Amino acid sequence: MRILNLISRNFGRKSRTRLPAEIVPCPDGYRGTLQHVGSLCTGCQTCAYVCSPSAITFDTSDPASIVWQYFAEQCSFCGRCVEYCPTHSLSFIEESPIVTGDRSLHRLADKVFYQPCARCSRPIIPIPTPVITQLYQDRLPEMIEGLNQLCEKCRSRTAGERIKEGLTGNKIEVKA
Repeated sequence: MRILNLISRNFGRKSRTRLPAEIVPCPDGYRGTLQHVGSLCTGCQTCAYVCSPSAITFDTSDPASIVWQYFAEQCSFCGRCVEYCPTHSLSFIEESPIVTGDRSLHRLADKVFYQPCARCSRPIIPIPTPVITQLYQDRLPEMIEGLNQLCEKCRSRTAGERIKEGLTGNKIEVKA
């Protein structure tokens, strides 16, 4: 008979079910939808390395670009990718991911294009200017912008030439 008392009490109350329009606000620090800013990405693959469920992958089959790929259904929303991204190209938006049966909505892809080295024309992805200015703040040396447009071997060669120049005192002409 207690069940009848419970049912009769519940008939007199309002519904406690929320309507879709009455979405509960996200708490501070909520890790919702992952956002990737392709203009800040260097394709270093750090995010893929720290992603234990392999929700982030890179496709390097195209010689002109690297494709960053994210599969939301594999993501555990641990935030390691955002934490370890050296250029801060990843962040979480405080909104819940779309939950549907369509798997294509759970996949994000972004192309990061190569640029030719200013000296030898090898394909490189330079560090984005906002990242460099954040590192050096207001005292950005002039040579940094030029070195950023060089591949690793050309930067090493340029550093060696500057060391020789400093030791000998003779100005060495740098050939492009």
